[in-house]
Amino acid sequence: MMPLERECRGCGHFNNAAPDLEAALPGLSALSSAYAAVRGQDGLCGFHDRYVAATSVCRAYTLKVHGSGTTSTRQS
Repeated sequence: MMPLERECRGCGHFNNAAPDLEAALPGLSALSSAYAAVRGQDGLCGFHDRYVAATSVCRAYTLKVHGSGTTSTRQS
């Protein structure tokens, strides 16, 4: 089992910014919103190109550089 500090939430590939989730999952807004509390801290994995739980772990973990992975990259 991998240590907790290697969870996806701390990975450089992880992005849980609500605007980015809504852009990546266009049908999401029909059900609710990426801003909803039900998703918790879950987000997108840029390495595997999939939606993942913040508590997930994998071998592709890379240390998150301060400020990366949790801010929106979407431009208005």
